Amino acid sequence: MDIRYLEYILVLAETGNMTRAAGKLYISQPTLSQFLSKQEQELGTPLFQRTGGVYTLTPVGHLYADYARKVLTLTDILEKDIQRISTASRIRIGTSASRALQMLTSILVDFRKYYPRVELALSDDNLRAMRNATAKGEIDIAFVTANALDQHKGQSLELKKEEVVFAAPISHPYCQSLEPGKHYSLTSRQVLEHFENTPFILQLKGSCIRYLVDAFFGKDFNPIIACSTSHAQSICDMVSSNIGVGFIPTGYAVDSPRITYFSLEPKMYRIHAILFRKDLIMEPPHKYLVKLAQKYVEENWKNL
Repeated sequence: MDIRYLEYILVLAETGNMTRAAGKLYISQPTLSQFLSKQEQELGTPLFQRTGGVYTLTPVGHLYADYARKVLTLTDILEKDIQRISTASRIRIGTSASRALQMLTSILVDFRKYYPRVELALSDDNLRAMRNATAKGEIDIAFVTANALDQHKGQSLELKKEEVVFAAPISHPYCQSLEPGKHYSLTSRQVLEHFENTPFILQLKGSCIRYLVDAFFGKDFNPIIACSTSHAQSICDMVSSNIGVGFIPTGYAVDSPRITYFSLEPKMYRIHAILFRKDLIMEPPHKYLVKLAQKYVEENWKNL
């Protein structure tokens, strides 16, 4: 059945009069009358009760009208979604972590299947820059690792928490004094005490882990800095090469005969999250991108 005929029933129910309904529908009265008779014959029951030229819905007619409204509403939504998909658009995406960029690369294949005409404009920078960009409306969606989401209430979505650990060369005197095979934790005071004269390899200022590290030590933190970098893997490699000590997300803290890992007390976590532009209206492409990201995290980041 052509769904425009559903509107015939709804307009007749609204007006209660065959002539007025035909006028609103821009069809002849005989055409509307013939359609109604045919429809009632197919259903095997009347949709309207006729009383002196006034049409009122029967119980079956009320049921028919309810479903007609639902079908027309869904059809309208479908047409709008198809229009959004078929019309070229652009989503500005930011990232502040290499892991987020890897995730985006992976989910883009599925995203492009459903939204081939939506352009994704990618940019990457540190957490501070991503926060500023979403606040100013320069970025629509930012995939970040954050130290906290308090300042983004209502404009953020947490994906996963990941512990950050302290990494030191196994050859360091303090590491050599520990019993092999045991897991140890360090407070900020213990880190400063045992590694006071050891160079640190730190994340760049403005990055998530640097925020966490600075907060962990407070004003007492004035280390010898051997190197600053935005790459966690580089920190792992430098610790392994006995260049210094550093802070590593557990996703990068792979077992190594040359590195000792310590949990921190209290534990340190970075938050993988999505930040949204303040006035962003979540259209189907935005929602689908977020859905793909959540699915990816669930399937691939179980061990973080």
